Amino acid sequence: MNDNSEMTDTLNWCEAVLGSFEVAADHLVSHAGKQASACRLRMPSGYCYIKTHDDRSAWESEVHAYECWASAFGGRAPKLLAVHDESPLALVVTELPGEIAERAALSASQESELWMTAGRALSVFHDSAEGEWFGPCRLDGTPAETPIYDAKDYVLADMDHAVEKGLRAGCLRENERSVINAARELVPAFEGERPVPCHRDYIPANWIVSDARTWAGVIDFESAQWDVRVADFTRYPNWDWMDRPELVDALLEGYGRSFTPAEEQQRMVGHVQYAVGAIVWGSENAYYGFAEEGRQALMRVAKALV
Repeated sequence: MNDNSEMTDTLNWCEAVLGSFEVAADHLVSHAGKQASACRLRMPSGYCYIKTHDDRSAWESEVHAYECWASAFGGRAPKLLAVHDESPLALVVTELPGEIAERAALSASQESELWMTAGRALSVFHDSAEGEWFGPCRLDGTPAETPIYDAKDYVLADMDHAVEKGLRAGCLRENERSVINAARELVPAFEGERPVPCHRDYIPANWIVSDARTWAGVIDFESAQWDVRVADFTRYPNWDWMDRPELVDALLEGYGRSFTPAEEQQRMVGHVQYAVGAIVWGSENAYYGFAEEGRQALMRVAKALV
């Protein structure tokens, strides 16, 4: 919350619905063109977080995910305590005790086990529900955008949207467009894929590590929506699929099965989508290092596609 009056109003609302608390810490979280503010509160029953959103779509996605999907992780996801459906849009969730995984000092074996456990939890999450259409949800579960019912159409629409933005910004090079076109040829591999709940930011930055250095859960559901399951295997901001493939292998082992040839093609398409997104967003927002990482990733995928 950048505005002090908004902070005061939101904290007053929180006290009215939850009772007394002390502000423990607050920080501003900003990524992918969205902005959210989180404030850690100390209550008699333990810690919780109050989070506000500038973007209503992200707020609705997160509230819906906590209400309808997060329970699939059992006690390994925050629980929704309260929702504020007026400006500033806010929600309050319990805190998962522990440390953010990407900051934790772990041995190689602990890290491998962490990813494997995360894979087991992801499998349960994906199998907990099946949708009728792809895309983000409103609070009541209805489509937040024009629903797309076919997986192939959904993937192509997402790819075409990113490419269109990239072409308008003039940041996609000719050789990169060739890789994108090669990835488009693999989209038929999504034939028959059904929508499942996807976190869509299922990465160590959103995993919690316990004091025993084990996987304790996942946070931050603002990007969750109905998607193809491979979406949760292709969005690694640290490019772990390239630099530390053994960790992704551990995730997949925990998930319980190897990718089929069709799913391997899906994963390549997903990597291209993420790399293009990095190039476009990084160029638009002057995060040129991230854009360059996207270019390098796209060229790595090119070796398998072109």
